[in-house]
Amino acid sequence: MYQNEKRTMTSQVDNRKYLYALMGGHLCTDINQGALSAVLPFLVMYDGFSFAEVSLVIFGSTIMSAIVQPLFGMLGDRKARPWFMALGVFLAGLGMFGIGLVPDLRVIVPSAIVSGIGIAMFHPEGGRLANLAAGERKSRGMSIFAVGGNIGFATGPILVAVFLGTFGMTGTAVFLIPAILYSIFLLTLNKRFLSFGLVDAKAVANRGGKDRWGIFSVVIASLSIRSIIFYGCLAFIPLFVVNVLGQPEAIGSLMITLYSLVGVVATLLSGRVSEHIGAAQLLAGCLVVICVLLLTFAGVPYLPISMAVVVLIAVAMNLSYPSTVTLSQSFLPNHLGTASGISYGLTTCIGGIASPGLGIIGDTYGLVTVFLAMACVAAVSLVFALIVVGYERKSKV
Repeated sequence: MYQNEKRTMTSQVDNRKYLYALMGGHLCTDINQGALSAVLPFLVMYDGFSFAEVSLVIFGSTIMSAIVQPLFGMLGDRKARPWFMALGVFLAGLGMFGIGLVPDLRVIVPSAIVSGIGIAMFHPEGGRLANLAAGERKSRGMSIFAVGGNIGFATGPILVAVFLGTFGMTGTAVFLIPAILYSIFLLTLNKRFLSFGLVDAKAVANRGGKDRWGIFSVVIASLSIRSIIFYGCLAFIPLFVVNVLGQPEAIGSLMITLYSLVGVVATLLSGRVSEHIGAAQLLAGCLVVICVLLLTFAGVPYLPISMAVVVLIAVAMNLSYPSTVTLSQSFLPNHLGTASGISYGLTTCIGGIASPGLGIIGDTYGLVTVFLAMACVAAVSLVFALIVVGYERKSKV
């Protein structure tokens, strides 16, 4: 008996080291997701497309990713397919490369869709394997996996600025290099990943062997609404800094860099904090803080205060995210791939799809109203989070 337990513990420790391989895959995938928006101004500047035309690039990639990501998760639940991750990393980079090849929307939009499909292929299988590799410390494991996405999302625009600024649209070729190298690396680990299994037996036992789709849907509702705020902050914080605070564009860009870097640190801390507080309670608490901070940002247009608020928003936005994804996975212990596809993919896409609505509010009522609207959105997300808190408390009684 003791030997079996010792063997299991050793296996969990061995598997945890693969979290960093999965984190690297997440980074190489989300570099392309972060870069996609940053490419749009270059398409306008170099190729002469209109704003409406380049918006098709984001729309095509986002919609396709939202549709197919849960489907890849379902396929992964039926049979382990770790090679999905390698192919996903490759396609994500290949699509970004294709965007810079020919100044023709008939090539650019399909290339963006290919990149979106690659991103959709990686996340469900990556999230499922990260959950299994983490063993009993799932929140910490998912924090490691998630921080790869944060770093990739922040690095993508930097690569765009450097390489497209230097080489023009052909600079998108840089995204093919990590895609090829890391996809090959992931393929070398395919056999090891296959040994992880399809489900976590202990998690299944803890949930009575049942998938709880109802409460899972509530968590997803909260995450989806939260993603509207996440994308809204990325888009409108720099605009607010420039147009309301009267600062130069460089300060607006600095704010987003600060927001991204602080988010990486908060993501790493998520697992440790949630182990002490609880994932549902942490989500609810962060949403309360986000409501207050967004109101403060809108109501006190003073640069030093705005910078401090941006730092705190980044902490609150990212501190709860990995542990909430872990919580959502725990409600579908028999369908980890599906849970990962929806939690990492569908919820994020909803935020991107809803962002133009905030733009309409900004055009009609001003940027201050945008942040007031996001505070209201955070309050709606909080309602769903409190339902999850109540469910968790009731389950423990």
